[in-house]
Amino acid sequence: MKRLSCLVLFLLTAFSISTTFAQTPQYYNYNVTGNTNSFPFNIPGGKEVQVLFLPGDFAQPTPAPAGNITAVSFRLAANLGPYTYTNFYIKMGQTSLTTFDAGVWYSGPMTQVYQRASVSLGGNANEWMTINLDTPFNYNPAQSLVIEVNQCGAAGASGFSTGTTTLTGFRRNTSLTTSSCPFVWGQQSGTMPHMGVNISSGPVICTKYANTFCPLATYPVLPAITYFNCAAWIGDTLYVQAPTTAGAAATTIYRYTVGGTWTTGVPCPVGVTAASMNSVGGKLYLIGGGTTSATTGSNNVQRYDPATGTWTAMAPLPAALSAHGSVVWGDSVIYVVGGPYTGAATNLDVHYYRVAANTWGTISASLPSGQGRRTFALSLAAGNKIVMTCGFNTVYLKSTYIGTIGSNATQLTWAAGPDFPVALSRPSGFAYGNYSFLLGGDTNTTAVKNDKLWSYNATGGAWTQMITANPSPVSNIMNGVTIKCVNDTVKVFQPAGYNAASLGTNNLIITGCGTVTGVGNSSTIPKEYSLSQNYPNPFNPTTKIEFSLPKGEFVEMRLYDILGKEVAILAQGAFEPGKHTLDLNLSYLSSGTYFYRITAGQFTDTKKLMLTK
Repeated sequence: MKRLSCLVLFLLTAFSISTTFAQTPQYYNYNVTGNTNSFPFNIPGGKEVQVLFLPGDFAQPTPAPAGNITAVSFRLAANLGPYTYTNFYIKMGQTSLTTFDAGVWYSGPMTQVYQRASVSLGGNANEWMTINLDTPFNYNPAQSLVIEVNQCGAAGASGFSTGTTTLTGFRRNTSLTTSSCPFVWGQQSGTMPHMGVNISSGPVICTKYANTFCPLATYPVLPAITYFNCAAWIGDTLYVQAPTTAGAAATTIYRYTVGGTWTTGVPCPVGVTAASMNSVGGKLYLIGGGTTSATTGSNNVQRYDPATGTWTAMAPLPAALSAHGSVVWGDSVIYVVGGPYTGAATNLDVHYYRVAANTWGTISASLPSGQGRRTFALSLAAGNKIVMTCGFNTVYLKSTYIGTIGSNATQLTWAAGPDFPVALSRPSGFAYGNYSFLLGGDTNTTAVKNDKLWSYNATGGAWTQMITANPSPVSNIMNGVTIKCVNDTVKVFQPAGYNAASLGTNNLIITGCGTVTGVGNSSTIPKEYSLSQNYPNPFNPTTKIEFSLPKGEFVEMRLYDILGKEVAILAQGAFEPGKHTLDLNLSYLSSGTYFYRITAGQFTDTKKLMLTK
């Protein structure tokens, strides 16, 4: 048992490199250098800082609205490193305070929104350094916001870091200069760092992931069989561009709303197949695709505006593509990678489209040598990491490459990531937060489909099997699978595709039947962390696991077999303080002994469960 626990602990250990940007945040308090201060970045021995932002502080260029804070920015007064920081985290909380209490740390509820055991941060003087959060924070502009930043050491750090302005009252708490992690309160002042935030207006942030596929016929089928389709969400409506029953070019658009039915949308002007589709600024961008079959690409770019119900031809792609992939960065730039269907092996170019300007650019020979491919999985995770996995050039591929976007769209650096466990072509890629996902695809024959959902943490890790036993495993759906937060659960939507019998389908498969639940069911906040034994135990096939949190945390619970191999992610997301219950259906696993392990902040625990069938 002790040996297995050590193995599990080793599997969960990670070293991370951060992604930082020089983009101006959406909302900020000051956009000038102002005074200068070393806190919290340029202190080699580490520093903890709490900053109190009152309602209306984030007022430039317009007042910050209610929504989910997805990134926090710091206005640098001097060049910063880059330096490597240990035990770096950011927490956020809201309060009615207009000044910190004298002589103490702020001790109200806080949510950890970013954490790295080791992270490299850097930036240039008079620019913004932006950090994308692991867990978005639900922000109410009518309340004050507390942001806590902690780093436990940065070798070589010196000089100034952030710009500041002095205000009245106690607006900043800092740790005692001579203390180390965990830090002792040291002083407070009206020094206000120049900071900003990015805010996304959307549904309540998901706190858990669906852990099962729903059975066939749970949801309404598409109006017709299709494959080589592509899809994207605008609000609560899923749009699917649907080629013919034989996968040939078509102008057909289908729409689906969660819990509703399928309807036919406004046809696109040019029929395509094996195209890609993205949603930017409330509009759809249908990019490339073959105008007869998937093997012959085009450079068409078609935009749909649901407000007017009209399609518009936009600036054409620099190259004729199909069987490619496209992702959106910062709701302003679309990257197009890979393809065409014929000749993809030698195409190393990456194209980028600036939405506001309706212009294209090309990063020539961007992909590493030999890594051109088509019919692969592509997604954008962790804010600026393009994850390219599997596909086909002259052989089936299992390699993963990560393209890290720099301070502007023209800066894209590729590096090898972890191989996928098996070579696949024609899967679909999509992402939520830091995680990239892969579903579907086939091996070296169309009769063998991948029936598992896989995940990969783009900040560091390996591909992990998340759900098994897709009731309708398909391929030829590279840009057709989407992911969405529904209520408080992340769900995957797979419309149609090409099955093992070499036939198109019209099934709509969604994850979330028998979903993990994580509802705080106690009015009393627990005093300590705990993980309970599952009950019943032994069980077949359903069981419950309870855990308690004294404060809000990002929680991961993973399941391992007797050999220490990870077989499922049971929970993954931000949970509020309280007692939580996970209702699990593990019917897709074989009988045997398993171990479940929770990680919540610094708390970890492992327990054994037994599945008997």
